[in-house]
Amino acid sequence: MKKLFKAITAVTLVLSALFAPSAARAYNVVNLPESMPFSDALEIFNASDITNITVSDIASGDYTTLGREDIDTFYNTVKDLTVQRTTNPAPFRGIAVNIFSNDGIKTYCLDSGIEIGTFGSSNYVCYKLSDFDTEKLLYLDSMYWDDTAKATGETFYRSVDRDFLKMPEAPWARSFVTEAAAKNLLPYEFTASYSDNITREQFCKLLGNFIAVKENYKSLEAYMSEKGGAYLRNYFEDCDGVDNSVNILYALGIVTGKDSTHFDPRGVITREQAATLLTRAAEKYKYITTSSPLPYSDAQSVSEWARVYVEWVNENGIMTGVSSTEFAPQGTYTIEQALATMVRLYNALA
Repeated sequence: MKKLFKAITAVTLVLSALFAPSAARAYNVVNLPESMPFSDALEIFNASDITNITVSDIASGDYTTLGREDIDTFYNTVKDLTVQRTTNPAPFRGIAVNIFSNDGIKTYCLDSGIEIGTFGSSNYVCYKLSDFDTEKLLYLDSMYWDDTAKATGETFYRSVDRDFLKMPEAPWARSFVTEAAAKNLLPYEFTASYSDNITREQFCKLLGNFIAVKENYKSLEAYMSEKGGAYLRNYFEDCDGVDNSVNILYALGIVTGKDSTHFDPRGVITREQAATLLTRAAEKYKYITTSSPLPYSDAQSVSEWARVYVEWVNENGIMTGVSSTEFAPQGTYTIEQALATMVRLYNALA
């Protein structure tokens, strides 16, 4: 019996070693959470684990070092605050807080948060405090600039050992996903369901993100605030709690409802509806005209209200047919197909 017990124990230990995670993490690295406590993003859970903190200007490399009391104050200020997941093509600017512990080094940029890894080529996954909570750290900015005896030569620490960009199964879609991520057109949460039919709300989120990137704003809300555009929240009765891009795109005249009071945010978008929204977004940047009739056998199936929009996206190579003979205007549209058209639209308007 003892020999059998020892054998079972040995097998258990071997299996545990085989299937144990390679490194313990405070958060799920397969499906990154939308938000988490600051301490989880840092993976530091006691101020005593921090051996040093430097505050540096990324451009110059000059830095100042915090004393023990300031280190404790910093950590106790931020540990329970919530950071939100973002993707950012250029997070390395401004003031950086370099946090040293026995387990390594993490950097928090006041402008862009904690960069925990890459998101494909030339893009990064970051976790950032809200603007309100960021104000609690602005004293570090003042502390750096007020220090007249700054040292020179601080290294900026990056986390590039893990790429969080998931690729689609369809080979044709991979180059579009790679380009969409590099241009910051791809929200992280869409990477879990490339082959799913895209909903009307999700397409609005993609299109709103496209406008923000095109206009060089961090979000569609920031674009509207800066441009002074007014919009109503929850204009449609069935849009309580949906992404705010629906409200903003309605205010911009890009989307309309299924009727005067309903948007159907969770309904799937049809190909002719997607073509319409893509063209209306393009109208913000160029005059839209078309002279090429659709070269498909089902051209007469396109709704009259959508015809010019479908013709324009097809003529400009933004949306093509599902085959050489069919456009399928009332057909469904997947997330990976929508990403491909966003990339094409972005390039067509460059």
